[in-house]
Amino acid sequence: MDSSLSSSDQSPGETLPPIPGDWGAETVTIAGRTFELILPGKPEAFLDDPEVIAANRLDDYMPYWATLWPGARTMAGLLKQAPWAAGVELLELGAGIGLVGLVAQSLGHPVVYSDYDPVAVQVCRRNALRNGLADPEVLVLDWRTPPARSFAAILGCEVTYDPKLHEALLNTIESMLQPGGVCWLGDPGRYWSRQFHELASRRFCVKVMNDQLRECSFPSNREFQIFELRKG
Repeated sequence: MDSSLSSSDQSPGETLPPIPGDWGAETVTIAGRTFELILPGKPEAFLDDPEVIAANRLDDYMPYWATLWPGARTMAGLLKQAPWAAGVELLELGAGIGLVGLVAQSLGHPVVYSDYDPVAVQVCRRNALRNGLADPEVLVLDWRTPPARSFAAILGCEVTYDPKLHEALLNTIESMLQPGGVCWLGDPGRYWSRQFHELASRRFCVKVMNDQLRECSFPSNREFQIFELRKG
C-alpha cells in the first residue's frame, strides 16, 4: 500500500463513504501504464464491522471486493491479447477495485463495472475518473437475479472462489452474454477450479489458457489461468 487516503484527500466529486480502516491509495503499473487506485487501506478491518457481520449471517456476504487480488494484475496484463473486437463494450463481473476494467478502458473499451456491493462500483467509477478515463456506467448486480441486458464480451477475475456461487455466476453469464459472445474469467488456480470447469462445460464451449495464453488440456488448481467461455 503506498499511502493512506482520507475523504478530504480525494479529488472534487470523488467523495466516498467512510469505511472500516479508512481509504488508502496504491500505484499499479500494467503494460507500461501506471494507474493510481483508491482502495480500502485495511481490508481486514471489514471483518470486525457489525454491518458486515450482520450481512454475513443473513446472506453469507463477505467483503471480497475490498482486496486487490493478485490475479487481477495478471489478467489485466493479458487484455491486449483478448479476442473481442476493438472498442466493444465490456461487462465486468465482480469488479471490486476495478483494475481489470480500468486497463480495458485504457485500451479503448467502454466498460460497465458491476459488483454485488454498491461501494465497490462507486470505487470503480472514482478510479476511472482518477485516471483520466471516461465516466463509466456502473451496475449493482446480484448474480441470482441478472438484469435483462446483454453484451458481446464479459470479463471477470477471481470470481470463481465459492462453489455455492458457481451456478449463479454461470446463469448470469448465460443470460447476459450475446450469442457468439466471449467471456474471460481469470482464476488463480483455486481448489474449486476443476469443478467450475466441469459445470461451465455443460453450457459453453470452454477453453483453458495459462498466464501465457497457451491452451491447457485441463484446469489447474495451483496456477493462474483464464477460462474462455463462448456462447454458440
